[in-house]
Amino acid sequence: MSGGKRLAGAVEASGFKHSMVTTFAAAALGRGTLRLANCPDIAETTALTQLLAGGGARVERAGSTVTIDASSFEGSDLDDPLAARIHGSVYLLPAILHRKGVARVPYAGGCRIGSTSGGWRPTEHYLEVLRRFGATTRELSDRRIEARASRLHGCEIDLLDFTSDREVRTGPLYSGASKVAVLCAALAEGVSVLRHLYPKPDVMDLVDAIEALGAEVERAADGAVVISGHGGAALTRDAELTLVPDLIEVVTWIVAGAKLADAPLRISASGMDRATRALQPELDVLQTMGVRLELGPDHVVVHPAEGLRPVRVVVASCGVYSDAQPLLALLACHATGRSVVEEMVWTSRFGYAEGLRSLGASLHTEGATLVIDGPCVPRHADRAVDAPDLRAAAALLLAALGVAGPTVLHGAQHLERGYGRLLPQLRALGADVELAPA
Repeated sequence: MSGGKRLAGAVEASGFKHSMVTTFAAAALGRGTLRLANCPDIAETTALTQLLAGGGARVERAGSTVTIDASSFEGSDLDDPLAARIHGSVYLLPAILHRKGVARVPYAGGCRIGSTSGGWRPTEHYLEVLRRFGATTRELSDRRIEARASRLHGCEIDLLDFTSDREVRTGPLYSGASKVAVLCAALAEGVSVLRHLYPKPDVMDLVDAIEALGAEVERAADGAVVISGHGGAALTRDAELTLVPDLIEVVTWIVAGAKLADAPLRISASGMDRATRALQPELDVLQTMGVRLELGPDHVVVHPAEGLRPVRVVVASCGVYSDAQPLLALLACHATGRSVVEEMVWTSRFGYAEGLRSLGASLHTEGATLVIDGPCVPRHADRAVDAPDLRAAAALLLAALGVAGPTVLHGAQHLERGYGRLLPQLRALGADVELAPA
C-alpha cells in the first residue's frame, strides 16, 4: 500500500460477526428455520455455512441473508480443517452433543490472543459449563475437546465464576462461558438460571435468538435469565432476525475517519442506534479524546480529528471491547500527552505494538498495560510490519495508510475473518491499498 492520501466519502457497516457466530449456533439447536439478515461476508460466515451444510443442515445464502434449516442436522466431529481455522466452530458443540450424544471439536481457532504458549485460547471454561449441565468432558491429545451426554439437565450458574475479577466482571473466559451456557440451557431438560451473563450483544442477541426459535425465556427482576428447557423439543419455531451492525467495524471506520479523512465520513447501517448504544464505553473514550461524532438512527458521522487529548482506556468485559483497543491505541498516538491502555480481558493483546514502533510511534508495554507518549504519529515509510491477529491487522493497516509512502503489511489475511469489504471500501474512499497475490 502507499499511504498519505486523505479519505472522503461514505461507507456501510455489515452485521456483527460475534452475534452471527452465536446465532448460527442457535439455529443448529432446533428444528425450525432461521432467516438471518445482515450477515457479514467474511471467512467465518463461509466456514460455518459449510460446516452446517456438511452436517446435514440446509443452508442458503442470498446476498447478506442466510437461511438455516437444521431439522436434518446431525453434526459431525468437525474434522474439517475449516473448523480449526475459525473461532466460531466451538459453539456448535452443544448442538452436535444433543444430536449424537458425543461431540468432538478442535480447539478454538481464529486469533491466537491467549496468554498460553503459542497464544492458544483457553478451552476449560467450555468444558466446565458442559459439566454443570451434566456432560462428561475431556481434552484429547490431538488438540480437540470432547463432550458426552445422553441428555443435559437444567442447572443454576453464576457466570461470574468464569471471570478473573468478579468485582470488575471481566476476564477472557466470561463471554465464551456465557454463550455455551445459553446454548446448553436451551437444550437441557428442566429450568436453568443463568446469573450475571456477559452483557454485550453477542450474548444478549443469542438469548433473543433461542427465544425466537421457541425457547421459554424469562428475564428476572434481578437480572438473571431463566430458561425452561424441554430437551430441545420446543425449538421448532421459524424465526427472522437481523444482526446489529458490527460494533468493531464501526469503531474501525470511526478511527479511519478521525485519523485519515479530510471531510466528515458517514458510516451507515440499519439499526445503527443499537450499535452506538452497545458502544457507549468506546464512545466515551472517543469523546474524552475530542473526536466529534454525530449519531443518528441509521448512521454515524465522524469529523476529522484535531487537537486530540490523551486518555486512559480500561479494557474490560463490561466496558471497552478488547477488539477495539488496538484501534483506540492507534488514535491515541495522535493525542498530545501520555495515554494508557490497560487490558483486563486478553492481557497479552499488544501484538501490534512492534509494528507501530517500526512506523515511528513511541509506545511500550508494562505487563498488561500499553503506554503511549504522544503525539507520535506513525510516519516512517518503506517498512514491512507484521500483524499477528485480526484487530492488529486493522490497526496497522490504518496506521500505514497515514504514512506518506509504501508499507507492506504481512498478516493481512486475518482481515478476511472480520471485515467483508474493508479494502474495497477503503479504495472507494481514496486509499491506495492492494492485497498481494498469495
